[in-house]
Amino acid sequence: MNRQSPFTDPRLEQTYNYWREKAAGRAMPSRADIDPIEIPKLLPDVMLVERTADGRYRYRLIGTANQTAHGINATGRFLDEVLPGPDYAAHVLSLYDECVETGRPLYSECLFFSPARHEPERHTKVLFMPLSPDGDTVNMIFVIQIFLYIDRATRERHFVDARPYKEITHILL
Repeated sequence: MNRQSPFTDPRLEQTYNYWREKAAGRAMPSRADIDPIEIPKLLPDVMLVERTADGRYRYRLIGTANQTAHGINATGRFLDEVLPGPDYAAHVLSLYDECVETGRPLYSECLFFSPARHEPERHTKVLFMPLSPDGDTVNMIFVIQIFLYIDRATRERHFVDARPYKEITHILL
C-alpha cells in the first residue's frame, strides 16, 4: 500500500522514517533504540517525554529550537505545570494520551491566533511517536515539533502566553 505522506516538512518525514526504521518490524521502538548521534540535524526540534506511573508527562529532553519557541527550558518539569492556558493544556495532554493509548504515532497541526487581530500568527506541526520497553506499554513519547511564524513579531514573544488556537490537522498514523 502506497499512501501519501501527511507531512509538509522534511524534518517530520525524516523523524517518522527514523522511528519506523528503529521499530524494525515491531509495533514501536524502545527508548534505547533512539540514538541522538544518528539524528544530529533533527535534535533542535525533538523532545523526549516520559509517561510516569501516575499518567503524567515529564519532559526528559527538549531540543534548543523548542526551548526557544517555548521561552523556557522545561527539561525535568511536568507538562501540566508548564503548558499555557487550561484549554490548550488539555488539548496537548489529550494528544499524548491518544498516542499512549493507541500505541501509534499521531500527527497534529495547530494555528495560533493573535487575540487583537484574530489572524494566525504561528503554525505548529507536531508528531508524537510512542516508545516502549516491551513492545506494548508506552513509557516515553518521541516528539518532533516544528514552529512556523506567520507574524514574524511573534518570535519576540514566547509560547508561555496562552493564545487562541485551532487544530487544523489530526491524523493517527
